[in-house]
Amino acid sequence: MEYFEYFKKAYNVELNKQQRYAVSFDQGNALVLSTAGSGKTTVIISRAGRLLYERKCNKKILTITFSKMAASDMKNRFQLYFGDKYKYQTEFSTIHAFAYKIVKEFYRSKGIEFNLLTNNYQILGEILKSHYSKSYFNYISDEEIETLASSIGYINNMMLKPSEYKDYGIDIKEFDLIYNKYRNYKSQNKLIDFDDMLLYAYKILFKSNLIRDKIKNTYQYIQIDEMQDTSKIQHEIIKLISGNNLFMVGDDDQSIYSFRGSYPDFMFQFKDIYKEGKIFYLDNNFRSDKNIVNGAKNFIQGNKNRYSKAITTENPQEKEINISKVQSRREQSKYIVNDILNIKGKASIGILYRYNMSAMILANSLYENNLSFYIKEDKTKFFNSVVLQDILAFLNLSLDPTDREAFARIYYKSYTYFTKSMCKRVLENPNFDMTVFDILNNIRGLDYYVYDRIDTFRRDINYINKLKPKDIIRFIKLDLEYMNYIERMQEEGRNNMSNSLHILEILDEIGSNCDNIKEFINKIYKLQEIIKNASINKESNITLTTIHSAKGLEYDYVYMIDNIDGEFPLDRKNMSHKEYEKFLEEERRIFYVGMTRAKKVLKILVPGVPSLFVNELINSNKKNNIRDRNIHVGKQVSHNKFGNGVVIDINDNIVYIKFNNEKIKSFDLSLSLENNILELL
Repeated sequence: MEYFEYFKKAYNVELNKQQRYAVSFDQGNALVLSTAGSGKTTVIISRAGRLLYERKCNKKILTITFSKMAASDMKNRFQLYFGDKYKYQTEFSTIHAFAYKIVKEFYRSKGIEFNLLTNNYQILGEILKSHYSKSYFNYISDEEIETLASSIGYINNMMLKPSEYKDYGIDIKEFDLIYNKYRNYKSQNKLIDFDDMLLYAYKILFKSNLIRDKIKNTYQYIQIDEMQDTSKIQHEIIKLISGNNLFMVGDDDQSIYSFRGSYPDFMFQFKDIYKEGKIFYLDNNFRSDKNIVNGAKNFIQGNKNRYSKAITTENPQEKEINISKVQSRREQSKYIVNDILNIKGKASIGILYRYNMSAMILANSLYENNLSFYIKEDKTKFFNSVVLQDILAFLNLSLDPTDREAFARIYYKSYTYFTKSMCKRVLENPNFDMTVFDILNNIRGLDYYVYDRIDTFRRDINYINKLKPKDIIRFIKLDLEYMNYIERMQEEGRNNMSNSLHILEILDEIGSNCDNIKEFINKIYKLQEIIKNASINKESNITLTTIHSAKGLEYDYVYMIDNIDGEFPLDRKNMSHKEYEKFLEEERRIFYVGMTRAKKVLKILVPGVPSLFVNELINSNKKNNIRDRNIHVGKQVSHNKFGNGVVIDINDNIVYIKFNNEKIKSFDLSLSLENNILELL
């Protein structure tokens, strides 16, 4: 029986013409450009099944993807279709697991022992503390560690020299020194991390013909999922093992991981690297409402560095993309809560955002309205953030002026410029009933102005306790000059200003609903408990997640939130024009990925000044509406007030019409058509 007929009869899966065309590819190198919701996983699985069913493969088929979940999903789906029939001829693996197997076998043959470092955060934290030990800023945040880990991963995946870090937008001061400290620590303790798996595997494969040939003789066909997420070193490994027989599937419009070294340029260089390579297109979106597909397609065309694709769907055109402007994040939360309460039936709901912090205010609103929800990522980083812990320290010191730990945390983060030795005297004083201010005043030999600052700081810290919580954050930011500290930290490359300001905004929002400091503090800890409980609530139909973590998922209803100017995309004033354009194209792809998670309804919320992307979305769809409606110069129209006329010019969304009385008037075309002011004849 012919394979496609067998596949449909046995598993009730019928492939469309484009999918069949790609699945029918045999030998050589191929790139399958698969748009969102076009069934790429089905194609990968179906092709493996066909090669085995038609006995084109007498060895093994290796399918590589980039997450454990994706590899497991593919393996399970393959077994669902084919059972154990081809169990020993198929392998589904992450690139890291595959590389680790190469490294482990090589080192074992050489009698070299090593241990796998699965979580390097604690070690990186200790290295950072040691590195900054002579600095005032000796508190290390989770954000700093995460930024360092990401930067190390970027350098390794892009095969760059650590000493060249400044050329690649890494702002961490003395990054190359920190990088070498980490590398030396691993070497001394015989440890390898996830990046080392790739680095060592590449070196082993590059140097050993024997190992390369062994792999080529094991795997006759190699398939790569999510090709757009491949880094330089990953692609080099793949080239070394492929035997010029690769089937790569991906979507350049969904490349959103440059921060960890993904390099979609390989997709654009496909024909240069693989001269005889073939390109296939999967452009039919099976997932989304036609309005969503058309809107996303029009929007992503704003990117210049991409493959041109049709991007179509046979789904009906039912719900327009909704863009709603509200006054604040609080109003945004109210809008979503009210909307969800009016949704009938058990729909899946995804609330998507660019940055983790966006979940906080919304999570609190959902909880207060008894709406169960799941938070896909672990958001406790917010509660461990330097900014939050600093604010709590200011609050605790105002409640208890003997709190030495609170003082030690913030003594240099205000206008005070107290020294380390002054802090040490406070911490070592044996009388624990004394306030930190009394201890400071008892230190002899300080300059006279320092004593004035001690008294001023005492008055300001006491004043916090008299303020309403809604006014506290502003007072700490401006009157205590905490903003200056945040700016200094950004100059050191140790924090993100936008992120810090967002945390302060969230705290300001929490405080606005409290009557006193104690209630304010309790509400912060209550929110932490809410988030913790939500992170295990996987059965809920409401999911809060970053767009990055939503990739590959879909929801009936999607709310994209916090689409405000300067936040998504961020302002990047320190970039050259070329660098900013590259950054902007990836941010635009992230927005596109968010849009294409929606199946039935897409709502985009703007709690402030609309972002660049919101304006682009509106304008791109206005222009395409003009094309879709076949409006052109010379088109006959009828106006409900001025009568019949003819179009004499179109400039963006403005149409110029010459009426029968010879008068020329201009109109907003979209508004005129939508409100039945103009009719096409």
